[in-house]
Amino acid sequence: MTTPADKEMDEALRQKVKSVSATILGEFFDELAKDQSLADVASKLRKTVLDESVFAESAIRAALFPDAP
Repeated sequence: MTTPADKEMDEALRQKVKSVSATILGEFFDELAKDQSLADVASKLRKTVLDESVFAESAIRAALFPDAP
């Protein structure tokens, strides 16, 4: 049986994991942005993954290859 305290702890753990992953991905996108040829891609990936929380292949593909059909 799941108690309210268990649910609170589960939610706290999910938020912590989300925070850690967002930090790591943010640092990755920052490093990509340092390369002028990748700055635009890094910005689009950051928006897609971190801001919009979209991890679908089609969305990431569109961010990486905006001119592809």
